[in-house]
Amino acid sequence: MKKQASTISRRSFLAATAAAISAPQLVPANVLGYDGGVAPSNKINLFHIGLGNRGNELLGGFLNNSNYHVLGVCDCYKAHLDHAKGRVNQRYGNEDAAGYAHYEDALDREDVDAIVCATPDHWHTKISVEACRAGKDVYCEKPLTLTLQESRLIVQAARKYNRVCTSGSQRVMEDYGYIAPILQSGCIGEVKEVYVGLGNPPWHCYLPEQPIPEGMDWDRWQGQAPLAPYNSERCSGSYGGGWRNYTEYGNGFLADWGAHKFGGAMYALGLDAEEPVEILPRGYNGSDYVCAVFKNGVKMYHAWNGPHDITFIGTEGEFRHGQKMDPLYPVEVRRYSGGATNIADDFAFCVRNRLRPFQDFFYGACTASVCQLITIGHKLNRQLKWDAANCRFINDEEANRHVARVQRYPYVIPVV
Repeated sequence: MKKQASTISRRSFLAATAAAISAPQLVPANVLGYDGGVAPSNKINLFHIGLGNRGNELLGGFLNNSNYHVLGVCDCYKAHLDHAKGRVNQRYGNEDAAGYAHYEDALDREDVDAIVCATPDHWHTKISVEACRAGKDVYCEKPLTLTLQESRLIVQAARKYNRVCTSGSQRVMEDYGYIAPILQSGCIGEVKEVYVGLGNPPWHCYLPEQPIPEGMDWDRWQGQAPLAPYNSERCSGSYGGGWRNYTEYGNGFLADWGAHKFGGAMYALGLDAEEPVEILPRGYNGSDYVCAVFKNGVKMYHAWNGPHDITFIGTEGEFRHGQKMDPLYPVEVRRYSGGATNIADDFAFCVRNRLRPFQDFFYGACTASVCQLITIGHKLNRQLKWDAANCRFINDEEANRHVARVQRYPYVIPVV
């Protein structure tokens, strides 16, 4: 009886195995990458660095994007770090997310494909350069750089280490991208002037000292910036104030929203691979605004507190952002790759196919340089001639002192 039972059991097992092999396997479609899903083996392993206001917004977007798998987060403030780590674990239903106080720990991991840098502006170049050197692709929040010198370094790093790197200014395409075919088809003739409506340039940060919160590495937060006493406003990520307002850490709303608006205007005119040749001060020829002049003669004004979003003035008319107008004829312009409709999907497609993304570091750096040049124009309030090839102002040593900044040890940007 025992032998017979054993034989029946063996036969049942063989039959069941044969049936299982021949039957269709009920594997979820997303595991195989069907139905718009992405197979786990093809997901981009991502690490987020900087989890303040904007960092948390970006984290949510990447957590809900099927192209990516977030391995962990990094922030020098433990409260931000713990909150972000909890979000990642909740999204994936496990406790696998890593959390580091030092971003270098993320760069040391071989399983990290790319990083998202959403720190304050003064950290962007250093982290991006070191990520490129570590073999990681980079999505860096706008504005891409803090100084004109950094705009060179960050592009050099991307090219030297052959990394896919994008500046995170989604509005260039998604808000203003429709303008490019209209203007480039000649709807308003030859564009002569552009008025870009933006907020204030930055100022120096004079704030009283407050106790450093528990879990905040204040020295690291300041990084290469001058050492200063802690104040909650100094490091606040508030969109209405905070570190963006202060020259130590950013270039004001001129650069913050300028990455979107100047970037959009430059893209629309096919000028986003260039830097201006001249900066004109407020009051020059009666103008109320500081102006960047491009090689082709286009004048781009920082219409501070003016009535504009972006306004283009041409030889045959005017175009304002939001206006309805059709191109005179189809125009081929640079777009997101692979049919992407947003900047995160464009980055994913380019990472997989080793392409330069729509907001490649070169374009982001040129836009950042425009904002920095106009900021210097506000500070010095005089006509400036800019030599982009040599990264210098012509015959103006005082202006050249603004090209780079002294960096505090040990947070110096590495040589590329």
